[in-house]
Amino acid sequence: GIIQKIVDCHKVKNVACYGLRLSHLQSEEVHWLHLDMGVSNVREKFELAHPPEEWKYELRIRYLPKGFLNQFTEDKPTLNFFYQQVKNDYMLEIADQVDQEIALKLGCLEIRRSYGEMRGNALEKKSNYEVLEKDVGLRRFFPKSLLDSVKAKTLRKLIQQTFRQFANLNREESILKFFEILSPVYRFDKECFKCALGSSWIISVELAIGPEEGISYLTDKGANPTHLADFNQVQTIQYSNSEDKDRKGMLQLKIAGASEPLTVTAPSLTIAENMADLIDGYCRLVNGATQSFIIRPQKGKEIIQRFQPLFYRLANNEKQGVRSHTVSVSETDDYAEIIDEEDTYTMPSTRDYEIQRERIELGRCIGEGQFGDVHQGVYISPENPAMAVAIKTCKNCTSDSVREKFLQEALTMRQFDHPHIVKLIGVITENPVWIIMELCTLGELRSFLQVRKYSLDLASLILYAYQLSTALAYLESKRFVHRDIAARNVLVSATDCVKLGDFGLSRYMEDSTYYKASKGKLPIKWMAPESINFRRFTSASDVWMFGVCMWEILMHGVKPFQGVKNNDVIGRIENGERLPMPPNCPPTLYSLMTKCWAYDPSRRPRFTELKAQLSTILEEEKLQQEERMRMESRRQVTVSWDSGGSDEAPPKPSRPGYPSPRSSEGFYPSPQHMVQPNHYQVSGYPGSHGIPAMAGSIYPGQASLLDQADSWNHRPQEISAWQPNMEDSGTLDIRGMGQVLPTHLMEERLIRQQQEMEEDQRWLEKEERFLKPDVRLSRGSIDREDGGLQGPAGNQHIYQPVGKPDHAAPPKKPPRPGAPGHLGSLASLNSPVDSYNEGVKIQPQEISPPPTANLDRSNDKVYENVTGLVKAVIEMSSKIQPAPPEEYVPMVKEVGLALRTLLATVDESLPVLPASTHREVRKA
Repeated sequence: GIIQKIVDCHKVKNVACYGLRLSHLQSEEVHWLHLDMGVSNVREKFELAHPPEEWKYELRIRYLPKGFLNQFTEDKPTLNFFYQQVKNDYMLEIADQVDQEIALKLGCLEIRRSYGEMRGNALEKKSNYEVLEKDVGLRRFFPKSLLDSVKAKTLRKLIQQTFRQFANLNREESILKFFEILSPVYRFDKECFKCALGSSWIISVELAIGPEEGISYLTDKGANPTHLADFNQVQTIQYSNSEDKDRKGMLQLKIAGASEPLTVTAPSLTIAENMADLIDGYCRLVNGATQSFIIRPQKGKEIIQRFQPLFYRLANNEKQGVRSHTVSVSETDDYAEIIDEEDTYTMPSTRDYEIQRERIELGRCIGEGQFGDVHQGVYISPENPAMAVAIKTCKNCTSDSVREKFLQEALTMRQFDHPHIVKLIGVITENPVWIIMELCTLGELRSFLQVRKYSLDLASLILYAYQLSTALAYLESKRFVHRDIAARNVLVSATDCVKLGDFGLSRYMEDSTYYKASKGKLPIKWMAPESINFRRFTSASDVWMFGVCMWEILMHGVKPFQGVKNNDVIGRIENGERLPMPPNCPPTLYSLMTKCWAYDPSRRPRFTELKAQLSTILEEEKLQQEERMRMESRRQVTVSWDSGGSDEAPPKPSRPGYPSPRSSEGFYPSPQHMVQPNHYQVSGYPGSHGIPAMAGSIYPGQASLLDQADSWNHRPQEISAWQPNMEDSGTLDIRGMGQVLPTHLMEERLIRQQQEMEEDQRWLEKEERFLKPDVRLSRGSIDREDGGLQGPAGNQHIYQPVGKPDHAAPPKKPPRPGAPGHLGSLASLNSPVDSYNEGVKIQPQEISPPPTANLDRSNDKVYENVTGLVKAVIEMSSKIQPAPPEEYVPMVKEVGLALRTLLATVDESLPVLPASTHREVRKA
């Protein structure tokens, strides 16, 4: 039957409790449609009397078993349905007559039930109460008489106090408490009819029919009911018109054990029919029977098509807005999908996107979704013979409602055209339904971030956030809310391109400023507080979710609120807790996230603002990244060796366990170390003592690489063997080297020297950690520019062969520029090499900061501002850990102001300093 078809959609257990009521909207005439009545009977009897649009069909729970509340708690759809029915009847019939305290309690229980995620103190926040008052409307919860009789400020306090009483109740407990408070003032579990007992000698009574009373009557309102019969005693039911001129209705019940039938006279035949249907329903429920107990004078012919047209008529009435205020089974918590009360899902209006199934080659499954799985495939079209696509398939498309909801995503996607939104290719609307989209080969962003955690730099992460902001700004301009912005719903098209996808929850807001979702599974940990509390979705709630998505990206795919239950999330948000700042996250970016997480939706930035600010942050990060790369390059290469493009290291410094260059074996520099005159000099000599090149007969391959236009002098007669006394004279004479060893031995020596140099490089890099970063020692050479050394050779580099140290120790750094002993170190460069080594032989553990000079700092603005900046940084460091995120920005601003003041003071002081010091000041 029609009732069976409706309740089957919601997996209802107590089907026998439901009935179908037909109401005439103008005359308020009510008819209960019996299960045996066919559609043709309904049309012949009712719709011919009045136009079809004047009738309203209502599905109601009419027949209640004993202990129905306990039985309904095991049937959640029926419990929720019955609650909605009773609440609406209460609001329509008696809400304005009940006591103010009862009205407040019942209204607050409905708030508690409707917004089960809301905390007990949530209404104490002004923004939450304003949403309830202005957007939702207090009239939904409280009778008009209460709202008109109490001042707004007093009413707010009363609602807040009453709501706190029910703060710990869940939805089911709120429903049961509602019934408990309402039942003494409104008997919703029985129906009463004004009638008379008997046919000739009439007694006016009020007949009461219900699960507890059975069939009883009342003569006075205050009297106890008189029991007539139980439902299991009723054998047959008959009704007809009375024979008098008033044409009243007659109801006769044959009761087991009674000699005469129980006769009831009703004011009209319609009321008699309704009473008969009620008693018949209880008899079938109690006896577990399917056959009716009503005996009709004219049964009528059997109807083959009994309820199917009526079902479609009901569906049409729903779409036209003629719906019962009690039909709200869709608000139960049992369903995984989102059921939208106000949305009507429709099929695609045009066939522009329809694709022939033969053109699609379905491949492997690459993902699973709420409605279906996603497969990789190929779309064969005239424009593109083999286009790789993603195919979303529907799991259960036998149901029209599921099929239409599945295609709703395609309807939404086809309206978008943006480089960072997944593009719709087409649909196949015939079963099995498919949605064909562009394929993003790198998969979901969350998985992509987890896999490439150590290869993605910060600029790439900010780029992804910026690209998403452009897509969401586009949606905002088209008045769409996404409702499910998370890293799992973002797809990676390329390493530098992400696209927003999964529009299954997206909705167009039409003329309203927000969209209200019905019950269903929602991403609680990503949602804004107003969405959790009131299921209210706006562009501002999308901004909140985007802030959480940015946090996911910066955390490389970590989900928010790890280890926190969904029910506890709103409590933490209400208490001001927010997600922590991710490691390596720029403070400006985290500040932007905290703006997205403002509790008041009106204080959150719009996506157009987010797009502009993220663009600025991205450019700043790229500039900082370039600067870091330059500094890293300078750190690794401290001496530029001009060697025809070769990157081979210069001669190594000696260290323990390896022979010194001053050994008897002689010193043989590799061909890459042949340098131009005047480029590398021994400090302390006014003239230019160049190192001549070696003869081409020794290195014929290398000699061919030399530029003939260069001022190189290849004079074999100047070549001589190395002598120990060369070190004393400060010149490096290598004439005659070619006659010392044969070529093959020399090549072996050079190979061994190269290996030793590589080992030395590794050793130096290991020991570099003991050195201070402002003075770098690499491969026995000093970058005079980086080290700040100014000698007779200007900005040129200093090179000296280094002898074997007297004791085993790692290489030592020269003294810091400006520190005591620095001038002495410079002077030592003019002395022999041993004196230089003595100047750098300082054990790392013995390094201590030089004493501060006793200078007069009065009226020294630069010193004062440096001190102020240091104090601001220290103060921020001490306060930032316990401080809430809202206070981060003022702290950073204080440090920024101190830094800006310092830079301005330096700019003012720079002109009065000697020109030779300007470079050092800028470097500092």
